[in-house]
Amino acid sequence: MCGIAGILTLRNDETFQCPAIHRMAGRMQHRGPDDEGYVLFGSDFVESYFGDDTPEAGNEEGTTIPGYPFRHIRSAFGKKTYAAMGHRRLSIVDLSPRGHQPMTTPDRRWWIIYNGEIYNYREIANLLHKKGVSLQSETDTEVILKSYVLWKESCLQRFNGMFAFAIWDNLERSLFCARDRIGIKPFYYTIANGQFIFASDIKTIIASGLYRPEPDMEGLYLAMAFGIAPRPKTAFKNVFALEQAHWMRVHSDGSIRKERYWTIPVGTQNHSMSEDDAAHLLEEQLTTSIRLRLVADVPVGTFMSGGIDSTTISAIASTVHPGIKAFTLAYEDNAAEMNEVDQARATAAMHPMRHIIHQVKYKYLLDNLDEVVSCYEEPAFGLAANFTIARIVRNNNVTVVLNGLGGDELFSGYSYYRWAKRWKILNHASEIFALIGKLVAKRNPKLSTLLETKRFEYLHTILFSKINEIDRKLLFGKSFQQNFDTLEWIHNKYVGDIEFEDAMEAMSYLDIVNYIGNHHVHRLDQFSMACSVEARLPLLDHNLIKVAFKIPSELKIKKGKQKYILRKVARKYIARSCLEMPKKGFGMPLAQWVSAELKSFVYVKVKLLQKRQVFNSDQINRWITEYENKKRPAAHIWHLVLVQLWFEKFIDR
Repeated sequence: MCGIAGILTLRNDETFQCPAIHRMAGRMQHRGPDDEGYVLFGSDFVESYFGDDTPEAGNEEGTTIPGYPFRHIRSAFGKKTYAAMGHRRLSIVDLSPRGHQPMTTPDRRWWIIYNGEIYNYREIANLLHKKGVSLQSETDTEVILKSYVLWKESCLQRFNGMFAFAIWDNLERSLFCARDRIGIKPFYYTIANGQFIFASDIKTIIASGLYRPEPDMEGLYLAMAFGIAPRPKTAFKNVFALEQAHWMRVHSDGSIRKERYWTIPVGTQNHSMSEDDAAHLLEEQLTTSIRLRLVADVPVGTFMSGGIDSTTISAIASTVHPGIKAFTLAYEDNAAEMNEVDQARATAAMHPMRHIIHQVKYKYLLDNLDEVVSCYEEPAFGLAANFTIARIVRNNNVTVVLNGLGGDELFSGYSYYRWAKRWKILNHASEIFALIGKLVAKRNPKLSTLLETKRFEYLHTILFSKINEIDRKLLFGKSFQQNFDTLEWIHNKYVGDIEFEDAMEAMSYLDIVNYIGNHHVHRLDQFSMACSVEARLPLLDHNLIKVAFKIPSELKIKKGKQKYILRKVARKYIARSCLEMPKKGFGMPLAQWVSAELKSFVYVKVKLLQKRQVFNSDQINRWITEYENKKRPAAHIWHLVLVQLWFEKFIDR
């Protein structure tokens, strides 16, 4: 788990890249406090360098490692280069200097910088040994590098894990970049001043000094719907994210090729599968996934909210790893409806785990709001509890933590999945269905298309959007192209010609590629890595996703119970109170804080946003009035606050 950064000139000439790559590595020190490394590529040299945080640089052990540095990066500030790579390391597996990056092959042709974990790296290492490939470390980094040299881009099919990496081929002068199937690990890039610049986060790209941040109005518009701009879009002009399950090859002549290497396996439901068989298959795969994610050379813990997903993972993890630390948030008395402490405590009492409960106060959030905005990087929606709990984890000397993200999206946990179930009934009334479509055609053509063609992705986008399209267009007013259509954008980017078996499958697919693959994994990675903590996600193992899409939809909502089949598995491990508790989610008591402790702060920031003339000021006033009359949720107003804070933090600079 680390931070990566790189610069590649696209003009086949050389420039002073060293100060920029040094600034980038410095900006992401929190992603890797354990080590720091660089490699520079010039017309007649390839040289590696260490930084202030590089351990044992240049010692006798280190110099036997290919590419291990023995010069400080500041000594290279006057050199001209055509490519530069920087790395920050959070040591998780093989804590020795042999895990130092950038890592190279013995012939110094290929160089890798990598962020993530490959959970089956030992299995692949054994296969490499059988192919005659020698390995000099116990790291998954070297396994990725040697796998790429042997199998090129097809190596991605062998990896089970979360990753974002870049491999430089110094002979062909090309950069191979890849991102994991779900997009858990980030990869951002831009082209500025004739250079391809990439990093693990956007603020690191900004820190290079080679890119001047500006707002992207389409990205901002989409962020107001989904909490973050769906990838490859971001809220920053000309900054893009490499999409989940994609690789990209960039040549020094400026040519770029990008391809998808994996897709979610829709249309694979096995309707002959019995309930017991489904539960057994799910439990077996979930246990395997958890076991893989407990492998580390540092302490491992779990997030345990009290809900079904995280408590089940914590319970199973404790059977494999007795004494594991499980972390739960508690809230102040005036936010009792958010608390899941009693349910978490009941499950903890059933298993050999150390249960750690921490109370959250609004003042802690306000005191650290600047860091929260820095972690979000884009105008997000709501408040993330990940910010608080990641710090608690780190303060308890835990470096790796398991998280329950994915259960709702794979097993129909959200309320809008009930609409998907109703859709199946409506489909049988085809004549009524078509008639309704004609009646609404004049007022809402897209809804008409949804009714007549049963485009399930339209249904998901309508139900999932935090702020609907009408509200957003009124808010953006003349400052935005009114002909932009979110439904079509989502369809073109994420669906295309995919045919879904039913509405529930479509919703699950879009939840993974849009909600999880953009919003959820982004905030989890940013907040955990801000504390130098690695978050691992057992439910998002691609083999478990394959199992989830094989389980028929009728076993995901049954007898009025959402996540029915997951509940059947969970019943063996968690307290009954967890199963019976209404869904609360892993969040913060935002509505209470906005109406009380944060009220004056909120109004000041909204007024400042109005002065920017980015949005329709009259519409903002309407939102405030509607909120005060309890006709608009506090989350909408808070979203405006985060837009203002985003401008202050990233654009005004």
